Amino acid sequence: MSTSNVLSVKPWKIYTSVSLSGACVMIFELAGARMIGPYFGTSIYVWTNVIGVILASLSLGYYIGGHKADEKEADSLLASCLGATGLSVLLCLLIHDNVLRNLANNVSDPRFGGLYASLILFALPSIFFGSISPIATRLMLKSIDETGKVTGKIGAISTIGSLVGTFVGGFILIPYLGVQQVMLSVGIIMLMLSAIFSIHHFLKFAGFGIIIIGLCYALPQIAHGERFSTLYNDVLIYETTDAQGDSIRIMQVNNHIGSAQYLKKDELVYPYLRQFRIDQQLVPNFSSTLTIGGAACSYPRELLLQYDDVNVDVIEIDGKLTEIARKHFDLPYSRRLKTYNQDGRYYVQHTDKTYDVIYLDAFNDLRSIPFQLTTQEFFEEIESVLNPEGAIIINALSSLAQDKTDMIDALVNTVKTTFPYVIVLRVEPDMPKDVLQSLCVVAMKKPIELTKEQVEEQEINLSGKSLILSDDYAPVERLVQEGS
Repeated sequence: MSTSNVLSVKPWKIYTSVSLSGACVMIFELAGARMIGPYFGTSIYVWTNVIGVILASLSLGYYIGGHKADEKEADSLLASCLGATGLSVLLCLLIHDNVLRNLANNVSDPRFGGLYASLILFALPSIFFGSISPIATRLMLKSIDETGKVTGKIGAISTIGSLVGTFVGGFILIPYLGVQQVMLSVGIIMLMLSAIFSIHHFLKFAGFGIIIIGLCYALPQIAHGERFSTLYNDVLIYETTDAQGDSIRIMQVNNHIGSAQYLKKDELVYPYLRQFRIDQQLVPNFSSTLTIGGAACSYPRELLLQYDDVNVDVIEIDGKLTEIARKHFDLPYSRRLKTYNQDGRYYVQHTDKTYDVIYLDAFNDLRSIPFQLTTQEFFEEIESVLNPEGAIIINALSSLAQDKTDMIDALVNTVKTTFPYVIVLRVEPDMPKDVLQSLCVVAMKKPIELTKEQVEEQEINLSGKSLILSDDYAPVERLVQEGS
């Protein structure tokens, strides 16, 4: 290497830019998946798209950065690259809502919707992120004899930064700041890093950054309400009216309406929750209940209001939702109510309690079905905590059109491997069969007695042609996709 091409840059500047950019790219990836989640779910398809697009873009960035670093002054090039990275992240923040809403409205397949969203929003920033390491390596390389040592050091520093960014982003930043604030912070940090190498370049990019940030705050927000970002979900609380003009408060979880409550009366808003009242018919004088999937805890609240002697346990993996339920949805504090903020499967495996009625209300969003709650092994564990005369009541969603019932067929087939008596009820019998609708699956260890009206108007028989779900093989994303 010619000494005329050796650039004198203090090592701390390079190490700082490489480590912080390594941290920021992982925070960007985590926030990106959370950004897409409200519109296309958090299934394996979405994570595959986000990770795949970012990895491909990083690879392209490594290639471009390496070539450009040999052609131009690397210090100016690195300043430009850092500034451009910050601007592209801020641009992603500016356009993400419109892009995702339009894609969600026009692309029904979450595999392609998530892919298009990832390409539009994350490809350009990731290319710039990828360009940083090879340019930094060029700046550090003083002699060809040091190639291996310098490359290894830059790679190690970048990876350590990525490791720190992963834990800080996942455990602290996203839960406590929210996705948009995290994206804003990443963009500003990358802009500030360009100042280490060139104030001129920093001022140029910062000017555009201020304009983009101003637009982010100036443009009107589509949804009005109180927004929360939790460890697991993006949550929006807002008030509106139903078709009859009654005021209701909505809990929207990841762009899906998860719960609702009337503001001026105690009636349940959703028909599927009213269908849960079959519990008294199935298990007269039940006294102990378990709800898996609490959200705003609408039915647990109903149980506390309607009965004086029923104990109510609720499993909700997202503890923040339980806090929101108490603050915004009048979930009372009661000695008969116990809430557990953990995975439903884990709770069932470790509890020493048994229950008269178990409500499984965790399948409200077909884009993000928790597969571990659909398997044969799970229902065997459920059976072990259900009293002999007890019932499990499952809220499920499906179309009943021909060849559209793969997921509900698989779920019912799986339940039947553990429970000898299983029935499926249409929650709203007048709803057309070819639209997505709520179904109530009831399973017991003894024969299930239905009224004549329930048999004639609600009970349905499924094909039974689908597979049985297991911990080893539970392709819920594929089954949902084939049935959509």
